[in-house]
Amino acid sequence: MPGDPDELRDRAQEWGRALLLKAPWEPLTERLSLILVAPPPAEVESTLTSDPPAATLWLLLDRPTMSALPDALKQPLLETGVVIERHAATVTTPPIELAIRGLEGIERQIEGTGRREMELRWTLVHATPVADRLRRLETLASQARLLPPDGLERAVRNLWLEAHAAARALWPLPAEPAHALTAGGELAGSLLRLACLMDEGAYPPADRLRSEAAPTRIGMRLDAWLNDLSAGFAGDAAAARRAVNASEQVLEEVRLILRERYADRAWLRDPAGYELRTRR
Repeated sequence: MPGDPDELRDRAQEWGRALLLKAPWEPLTERLSLILVAPPPAEVESTLTSDPPAATLWLLLDRPTMSALPDALKQPLLETGVVIERHAATVTTPPIELAIRGLEGIERQIEGTGRREMELRWTLVHATPVADRLRRLETLASQARLLPPDGLERAVRNLWLEAHAAARALWPLPAEPAHALTAGGELAGSLLRLACLMDEGAYPPADRLRSEAAPTRIGMRLDAWLNDLSAGFAGDAAAARRAVNASEQVLEEVRLILRERYADRAWLRDPAGYELRTRR
């Protein structure tokens, strides 16, 4: 159902509700939480015009509920905390990726501030409950909005340092785009994650990163530069030169926004020197 995310979401939710009426889930419905995580709701800002290849649902279970499942599901869940099922499309349903996940593992992961944790925070805040009588998603989303006292600064600092390091490696882009591919991806990814992080306190998975960053303060400053960067990798030498030449100015514009909160930080004033000092 490409081009119609609302229909994709509706069909995925119907599929999920029907799943809970089947074994082994039907006797456990009161203790399960089924949430839709992709595609996110229509009110989430997006410039994407295509749908993901599959809708994604998470089925959340606590440990006592896991113990009531058949051994074929119980054992891998107790050992790893997650089982992923992929269901092919039918005439009436889209392709579905169902992640059966342990609740305790998600609660532990929320406490971190790395990339996986930040993407989880964003996902939980924007997820939709399909069947959640215990209102676990509401609780998890509230937890996802809270960062440890220094968590935001640690996440911002790491992305800023990564962006600076990647910018120094962008120089081959005009003559040899393939040799700048890694640096360009890391630079764009770090800046887009910073854009979402400063505005929302988290950032989405990579496939939604540019779309969700577009309306943010940093994202609006990146738009023309990102277009040149993309064109440069597609072989436009003039655009590639513009992207390389403008990269320092882009970093400076981002720095000005970060200074509003972190003006006195050494990692913001002198990122190259900070990295060298802290690695001795």
